[in-house]
Amino acid sequence: MDLVSSYKGVVGFVFGNENSSNADSYVERLLDRISNGKLEEDRRNAIIELQAVVSESQASQLAIGATGFPIMLSVLKEERDDVEMVTKLLHCHVRGALETLVSALTPINHAKVSSNEVQPALMNADLLSREAESIPLLLSLLEEDDFYVRYYTLQLLTALVSNSPQRLQEAILIIPRGITRLMDMLMDREVIRNEALLLLTHLTHEAGEIQKIVVFEGAFEKIFSIIKEEGNSDGGVVVQDCLELLNNLLRNDASNQVLLRETIGLDSLISILNLRGSAYTFTQQKTINLLSTLETIKLLIKGGPEASSGKDVNKQTNKTTLVQAMQCIGDLITGDSKNLDLLATKFLGEEPQVEPALNSILRIILRTSSMQEFIAADYVFKSFCEKNADGQSMLASTLIPQPYSMNHAPLEEDVSMSFGSMLLHGLTLGENDGDLEV
Repeated sequence: MDLVSSYKGVVGFVFGNENSSNADSYVERLLDRISNGKLEEDRRNAIIELQAVVSESQASQLAIGATGFPIMLSVLKEERDDVEMVTKLLHCHVRGALETLVSALTPINHAKVSSNEVQPALMNADLLSREAESIPLLLSLLEEDDFYVRYYTLQLLTALVSNSPQRLQEAILIIPRGITRLMDMLMDREVIRNEALLLLTHLTHEAGEIQKIVVFEGAFEKIFSIIKEEGNSDGGVVVQDCLELLNNLLRNDASNQVLLRETIGLDSLISILNLRGSAYTFTQQKTINLLSTLETIKLLIKGGPEASSGKDVNKQTNKTTLVQAMQCIGDLITGDSKNLDLLATKFLGEEPQVEPALNSILRIILRTSSMQEFIAADYVFKSFCEKNADGQSMLASTLIPQPYSMNHAPLEEDVSMSFGSMLLHGLTLGENDGDLEV
């Protein structure tokens, strides 16, 4: 049994033979009018009707997936190539075909869908991504001047990469200028730019080769330009999307980390963390943006093998960034119970070197030789403990003396200690060294 036949079988099994038969016959009639109609007005009306029914009916979604994708793709290809037909009516056909395909790949949430229930949108994404010409054709449509053609094309590509990421990632790498076209969309008008950001975020997830091409195409400059234009941390979800894309490009890629340091530097990140004014208003979105920025800084400070060669050069910059980051954390948790709980339960590092975030900050206090770092870390603890009885009790409950052997161990070996034990350990070392100021 071929793939299309199996899709038809699914329609009957899920929605019943009678319902699937009605959906099949109605969708087939509309597709026939689109494919063989003589009057352009009738074809346009058929596309409009098809889009409407596909956006509302799961049976119709499966029906078009089983039979209609080649016809809709031919509308995009043949009518676009017919120079004599480039009219407003033609653009309606191409827009309508794209909007219909988007509807076919968009889940219909009439009710909660169980995990084992057939999802037509996912099946359609898989089927459309298997069409040989689909992805090259869609990327070529991004060169069109029509706003809605570019808009629906980006939405369709995002739906495909969300549901069939590997297939789209592999296809886009072998298409000439494929990624370049997507990067060009970041300089388009706001709505197009925002759709392109979402698409690139999905596309660069765990895709090293694509990440490098995106960076080569000037991603860092474009990302920070958008963040600044949107108002840094005060920006909306667009800033969050920018930072998510940025973190995708830096995560597990030391060469990209080095490139960011050497071209953009960290000043742009620090400016996002700068909180202006005497009173801060932390909306949920602002908090997300600041936490995403801290994630970026963590990636850069942690670095990788290729980043180690430049550590001496960037040491002072890292210190400045770390201080700004801790000041930001202190501001985020002041008087905010949700963020206080989040910090109290946050763990850092990778197995087996995992420890609570508060322990990491305490280690800075006990180990740093920088007064700025000490003051910033101390500010975090003051903000954490102020009017936070639960947090104070939690920290106090960890004040357990360690065995004698651990008391004389270096601070680098204190990852397994509790917060209180580490504090007592630091005080013991300071007393033995005659440095009670610690």
